[in-house]
Amino acid sequence: MFGLFFLRLLFGLSREFFFEDETQIYVLGLRYYATGHWPFFGPDVVWTRSEIPGALQALLVGLPLKIAPIPESPFVLLNLLSFTAIAAFSWYVCQRLPGMPRWLVWGWFVTIPWTLQFSTHVINPSYVLPAALVFFLGFFEALPAFSLGHLSPLTAHFLMGAAVTWVMQIHMSWPLLLPYVVIAWISRRHDGIRALARYGAAFGVGAVIPGLLLIPTFLRYGIDAGSGGTLRNIRPHPVNPWVLVTTLARFLSFASLEINRFISTDGAKRIEFFERHAWLVPAAAVVWAAGVLQPIWMFREWWRRSTEWPEPQSAMEWRALRLLVAGTVLVVYASYWFVFEPAQAHAFYVLAPIAFMFAAYCWRFVDSARWRAFAAGILTVNVMFHAGLAVAEMSSQSLYKNRGIVATAIRLREPEMFAHRRAFAIDGAPYALQDPARPYDVRRDVEILTSTWRIGMGRSLRWRITLRNKSDVVAFRDLLYITTYRDRDARVVDQRHEFIKDFFEPGVVRTIDVNDGYVRSPFASATIEIAAAEALLPVPERGASNDIAPHSFHTRSTILSHGARQTRQMLALLPHVVAFVRMVGPYLSWAMAVVKGHPGLRDR
Repeated sequence: MFGLFFLRLLFGLSREFFFEDETQIYVLGLRYYATGHWPFFGPDVVWTRSEIPGALQALLVGLPLKIAPIPESPFVLLNLLSFTAIAAFSWYVCQRLPGMPRWLVWGWFVTIPWTLQFSTHVINPSYVLPAALVFFLGFFEALPAFSLGHLSPLTAHFLMGAAVTWVMQIHMSWPLLLPYVVIAWISRRHDGIRALARYGAAFGVGAVIPGLLLIPTFLRYGIDAGSGGTLRNIRPHPVNPWVLVTTLARFLSFASLEINRFISTDGAKRIEFFERHAWLVPAAAVVWAAGVLQPIWMFREWWRRSTEWPEPQSAMEWRALRLLVAGTVLVVYASYWFVFEPAQAHAFYVLAPIAFMFAAYCWRFVDSARWRAFAAGILTVNVMFHAGLAVAEMSSQSLYKNRGIVATAIRLREPEMFAHRRAFAIDGAPYALQDPARPYDVRRDVEILTSTWRIGMGRSLRWRITLRNKSDVVAFRDLLYITTYRDRDARVVDQRHEFIKDFFEPGVVRTIDVNDGYVRSPFASATIEIAAAEALLPVPERGASNDIAPHSFHTRSTILSHGARQTRQMLALLPHVVAFVRMVGPYLSWAMAVVKGHPGLRDR
C-alpha cells in the first residue's frame, strides 16, 4: 500500500507545476502560509474573471506548509486524501462485486490516467476527486437499490452533505451533485417523514462542517460580493445535441486509459514529445489503443439487459446502474444549457465515480482467466508508460525544474519570489511587483541573444532562442513571446503568441526550445520578440543557511547534474513523507473505518 501511495506521489511531483492554473492554486496556499492572512476566496473562474468563495482550497495548500515548510508538503496531503478515498472506493466496489479480482479493481482505480493526473498534483480538480468518491459512497449506500448496509442512511447523508460544501469551495461543478442528493433522499421516502427529516438534518450537519469556512467570506463581503462574481457563470443558451454524444464519450473515458489529452497541449507538441522520447512510443500505442476501445466496449455493455447479468440475485443493480449512467449524461448535457463554460470533461469530473462503478460492473460480463491475464498485461503496460512519462517530463515541467526558487520563497515567506495572483482576484494584492527600488521594463530587460527556427516533423515550427535577463534587481517568469511570419513581400501571413513557462533570475542566460504549432500558411521569414512577463523579487544569491541561489542551478558550475540533483531531492523528501503520514494517519484510518462500517461507527 505504501509503495502504491509513494508511486502516485512521485507521479504527481513529476507533473506540470509552473503552468498558470497550478501556479495560482499553489500561490493561494503560499500566501496564507507566508502572511497568515485569512484566505476569503479560492480558485479562479477564468472564463468570467470570478473567484470561488471560501478558504478551503488555500488551507489545503497552506496548512501542510505550516506542518512541513517544504515545497512537496501540499502534494503529500493531497495524495493522502486521494489515495485514502480511492482505497475506500476500491474496497467498496469489491464488496459490491465479490467475484472481482481485487488486484484489478485496486490497480485500475489507482493508476488510470484520470485519477493519476487529477488527484496527485496540486490543481483544484485534484481536490475534487476525494470529495466526489466520498459523496458517491454515501449516495450508493443511501439508495435502497444499491445499499449494502455498510453505512446507515444518516451517515450516508452526512457524507454527501460534507462532500457538497467541500466541492463548493474547490470547483464550480458542485451543483451537479444536487440532483443525486434529491434522488437519494426521495428514495428513502418509505422510511417515513420523521426519517426523511433526520436524513435532511444529517445532510445539513455534514454540509456545515466544510461550510464553516465560507462564513468569514460572507461576513466580510456580504452575500453578493462574497459570491466572488460566480453568478456571472450562469448564462442560459441552447447547446448542440452533438454535445450529448461527446459528453457520453468523455464520461466513459473517466474509467478508461485515455492518455491523449494528458500528453502536451496540442498535436505539434505531442509529435515533438514522442520524437524526443521514442522509447515511450510502444507503451503509449498500447495504452492509447486500450483507452479508445474501452469506452466503446463499455457503451456496448450498457445495452445488455438485466436478464444477461451473470448474478441473478443482483440483476436489479445492473438495471439501476444503467439508468444512473444514462441519467448522468443527460444531467451533464442539460447543465451546459445554463452555464458560460464550454463543454469540457474536467467540468464534470465530480461525477467520475459513477463511471468507475459502471466500468467495474461491465467487467463482470467478460470476467474469465483469459481476460484477467489480458487485463494484467494492459495494467502493467499502463504503469510502465506512466512511469516513463514521469521520467521524461520531470526535468522539463515539474516542481524540480525550479524547486530552489519555490523552496526559497517558502523559507523566506516571500510569495512574490514565486508568483502573483491574477489581476481580478478580490483579495489578491499585490498583483504585480511594485517596488520603486526595482524598476523594470520587460522589453528592455529581457534580451534575445540568438533565435533560429526550423520546420520539424509534422510541419511543426521549432524555435531555439537564447535569452538573457539584463536586470540586476528583478527576476521574470512566464515570458510572453510573439512570433510573426511574413511572405516574400514582407506581408504578415500569421502571428502567434504563447508563454515560456520558466524563471529568469537576474543575469541568467538560457537557451529555450519553443514549439510554435503547425505551419498554417506558407511564409518566407519569421521573427520572435518578448512582449511581456511577470516581474518577481529575485532570490538572494545565498540565503541565511548558505543555500545555493536557484538561478545558479542553471549555470555550468553546478556540482551535481540536473538528474542527480532531482534524485537527491526526491530521496530527501522521504523522511518528510513518513513523518507527515504518521501525523495524519490516525485521522485517515478513522475515515476508512467509517466507510468500512466499523461496528462503533456504522449505526451513528
